[in-house]
Amino acid sequence: MQLSRPRPWEFLIALAATASLVGDAAYRGSGSVGVAIPLALIACLPLAWSSQAPLTALLATTAGTLVCLAVFKPYHTAIIPLAAALYAVASLGDRRRSLIVGAATAVFVVAVIVVIADNVAINTAVRLGVVFGALAIGDIVRSRRELREARRERDLRIAQEREQESLRRVADERLRIARDLHDTVAHALVAINVRAGVAAHLHAKETSDEALKDIMAASAEALEDLRSTLSLLREADDPAPTAPTLDLASLTQLLDRAKATGLDADANVQLNGQTIPTAVEQAGFRIIQEALTNVMRHAAASRAHVTLRVESDGLHIDVTDDGTGASAGAASAGGHGLRGMTERAAALGGDLSAGPAEAGGWTVHARLPLISKR
Repeated sequence: MQLSRPRPWEFLIALAATASLVGDAAYRGSGSVGVAIPLALIACLPLAWSSQAPLTALLATTAGTLVCLAVFKPYHTAIIPLAAALYAVASLGDRRRSLIVGAATAVFVVAVIVVIADNVAINTAVRLGVVFGALAIGDIVRSRRELREARRERDLRIAQEREQESLRRVADERLRIARDLHDTVAHALVAINVRAGVAAHLHAKETSDEALKDIMAASAEALEDLRSTLSLLREADDPAPTAPTLDLASLTQLLDRAKATGLDADANVQLNGQTIPTAVEQAGFRIIQEALTNVMRHAAASRAHVTLRVESDGLHIDVTDDGTGASAGAASAGGHGLRGMTERAAALGGDLSAGPAEAGGWTVHARLPLISKR
């Protein structure tokens, strides 16, 4: 194994363990300090790489400490470098390995105490306490680190799942919009094609016949191209377009249905002659439909007002009511509620907000750009 440069704090631990051995020798007067310094340094220097090779550092430190005990007898502090190495083993390994290493170290420590020390019982109790204390602290540090990592991974996984779900919903909404657009354009081209074909048979002038035949051929070709291009956007069991998709032109019928339930619903439309793209019209109609459905089902309201206006940043839609319930947050008839309306707006590059109105009741505001987001 190739070892890298030790971390500064590990190097400081190695120096501190060295100082403890040398200080013990100087205090006890059991040997020359000049001899103790290099031996203690050799014994404790492996601690500087304990995070990279904990077991190797433990074995090297143990061997070096035995040499120090034999030469200058640092009986009081010889357990310190051993405890530092055991901490690294427990904090960087698994619990099973820590228990095995701890048991082997305990047997070794007891054997050394029996051979070289007096008061075997007291020395054994103190040294074993240090050994198992270092192991316990290292195991606690490892457990907490693993718990933090597990929580971080869980939070990351949840965030990724939420992002994927959000992207999937937006993609589903864009797919639905593409299908609605296909149905609308296909319906119009079918009508053009049929009418041009009828006119070609009814008109007598050759020039009109040729022009109408060109219209019929061009519309038929456009219809075929559209069907070929968007065929993958339609499920196999989707019916062919037989009726136009509901859009803002159907707002009157939508308000009439709301009035039939007893809700006083009206609208203020200010489009200023602006042409609204089909996809925006369809999304706007669905947002109004879901908002009014929520008002009728959840808001306990007697009146609802719809406002449509065109501004420089797009079509603005407001649906307000005088109810007492949080209508916008409730589930709509289509099962989408606020989330469904928000996704419809986001799919076009717009945004939607909902909340209590200043004058009471609830308000839903949507902004739909008139130029689709690419």
